[in-house]
Amino acid sequence: MDQRSYWALVQSTDTTEICVICVICGYLISYLIRGPIHACLSAVLLFIRVYSRFHTILFVFETRQGKALGLFKMPLLSIAQIARQITTRPTLAQGLVITALIWAAIYLPGLGSVELKHEEPRRALPAVHMIATGDWLVPRVGEVPYLRKPPLLNWLIAGMFKLTGGRSEWAVRFPSILATLVLALGVVIFGQRWLGHVGGLIASIFFLTNLAVLESGRLAELEAVYISLTGLALVIWLAEWYRGTTGLRLWSWPAVLLALGLLTKGPTHLIFFYGVIIPVLIWGKQIKLLVQPAHGVALLLMLVIFSLWAIPCSFAVGQHGSLGVWQFWIHQITSRASEGETFRVQTWLLNFPQTLKNFLPWTPFLILLWTNGIKSRGRGITTEIGSKRFRAQAIFYGARLGMVITCLLMCLLPSGSPRYIYPLFVIPCVLLGQVFVQGESNLLLRGYLNSWRWINAVLLVAGALAVLAIPFIGGINAGSLFGLAIGIGTMFLAWVIQRLPEGELKLIELAARRTLITGLVFAAGMITYGTAIVPRVDTMTTNGFREVAARIRQELPAGAIVWVQENEYKPFWYYLEPDVRYFLSVSDIPADAHYFLLPEAAAPAFVADPRLVPRHLQATARVVDGEKQRYEILSEK
Repeated sequence: MDQRSYWALVQSTDTTEICVICVICGYLISYLIRGPIHACLSAVLLFIRVYSRFHTILFVFETRQGKALGLFKMPLLSIAQIARQITTRPTLAQGLVITALIWAAIYLPGLGSVELKHEEPRRALPAVHMIATGDWLVPRVGEVPYLRKPPLLNWLIAGMFKLTGGRSEWAVRFPSILATLVLALGVVIFGQRWLGHVGGLIASIFFLTNLAVLESGRLAELEAVYISLTGLALVIWLAEWYRGTTGLRLWSWPAVLLALGLLTKGPTHLIFFYGVIIPVLIWGKQIKLLVQPAHGVALLLMLVIFSLWAIPCSFAVGQHGSLGVWQFWIHQITSRASEGETFRVQTWLLNFPQTLKNFLPWTPFLILLWTNGIKSRGRGITTEIGSKRFRAQAIFYGARLGMVITCLLMCLLPSGSPRYIYPLFVIPCVLLGQVFVQGESNLLLRGYLNSWRWINAVLLVAGALAVLAIPFIGGINAGSLFGLAIGIGTMFLAWVIQRLPEGELKLIELAARRTLITGLVFAAGMITYGTAIVPRVDTMTTNGFREVAARIRQELPAGAIVWVQENEYKPFWYYLEPDVRYFLSVSDIPADAHYFLLPEAAAPAFVADPRLVPRHLQATARVVDGEKQRYEILSEK
């Protein structure tokens, strides 16, 4: 279309655009007032009223261009051009924006409405204590120091409490999703050095959409931050080594990130880091880098950063001997490699299959790592291009070997668990990106891409149906309508990319389109989940942690301080904060304590304690938590 015809068409469509807006507005208003049936009828009537003018505009468009594109295909032209450019020659900024948008659509919907579950309250309670007492050194659950895990996640959650001005599920979980975004963006920024912009974008979408990251990235758990720090250290190191960097520049930033990993969950992530880079260095014939002074300085820096917290904490907790705290930490680490009391053969045998399941939907693509390797080009060539080709080959084969060895090692541990391998999941993502960019082309790879196109077509239909069902599942409200609009836009973009002509596209460009479509379908699915399913589940939940805490509060006067016996950690404690105190024995109870919460079995002995008999305690209410455990609320007569 030339500029003269285009502007003539635009100038002739003012009336039609008004009519189209009337159709859309009439549909929405009618839907809100009388439901979908009346909305459809109203839309038909409005369409009939504007049909004559609409048809004239279409006729002008058809006669000038010689083909029936139609009025609504005008915006598709620009969208198609953008989609084509993103999947063939994306800039770094475009890759970052696409990654951030997919991350937002997947990880933000419904983040703050689901109550804390699993171990999330245990991660949040030390943060609550830090804010209340100002003691950021020793993490505590209740009044008891919680030293099984270092405090970095607690610090991040407490920082979010400070930043947002209060406690919320959103603030508790935001450090995890932010860490996930940081690693995804890091894959785009640093991975593009040997994968290119397209390969980095593919690898980042692979990372954001595998089941393990989807699960851990939306929870206030250690894994999300641990995955991010370990993965970012690996990606930065591989990128710098690929560029030929040596000395402290190669090791300094990974050392800082690994030190933060120590402050998150201990030293287990070092197995994955060195389990990957050592085979890469062996393949690249540079294993001597491990014995150079720069590496020793980096290790020292890592230990110093960790010790800045660990040494003062051990003295603060172990007033009569800090050595006991270190012995406890060592036991926590070594117990992962020894057979525990709960060892089960069936669970142990399923560790490796569970690991493969956690990498879905990309698990079938792992076959390509062995069937479409990197071509042996540049070996022995002294030019810069030949050297980089050799390093790319070393990254692929070395990281692949390290991934397999460390994965098998962690799966074969008697007390191993598939979640221990999560920090390694960024490696198969970047290796698959490398296969599409630099791997050998064969019938298997083309068959994967052809099948992937048909699978995406099915996913598009399923995603569209899910998005259109949002108002029916979640009801008509601002949240569901917003989710519906965003979901429709997401599926519309995915459909445009699916319909783009492929012509003579390269394999990497085809893979980029397929990956982007799959990522957009995942985003639409999570939008549906967050805006429709989560609110429905929340309304149906009657015995969750929030509800249990609310029932306890209903039995107490407003603002009353309730004292909880710390015999065993319970998640609903978080929702009793801040008007809750904890005690281990009767001697810890002050004279001004009037309300107590104890397990039903422990209440009689507590009331009969000679030190409490003068208070004449009696049970005022009984509650049952989500685990079917009964509690009594005691108060003075």
